[in-house]
Amino acid sequence: MKSVVLMFVGGLVGGLIGPVMALAGGVTGCLIGRALTHPAAAKPNEKTSACR
Repeated sequence: MKSVVLMFVGGLVGGLIGPVMALAGGVTGCLIGRALTHPAAAKPNEKTSACR
């Protein structure tokens, strides 16, 4: 009976690790994307401020 409980708990933990890692990867990708696009977004702001 203990092995059944351990298998159940192991399945739950293993099932949660996948989505958590996927979310962590998505958040990391978003942060990297923002970091890469932020300088590009700042350049038009500088141009508009120069036009003022």
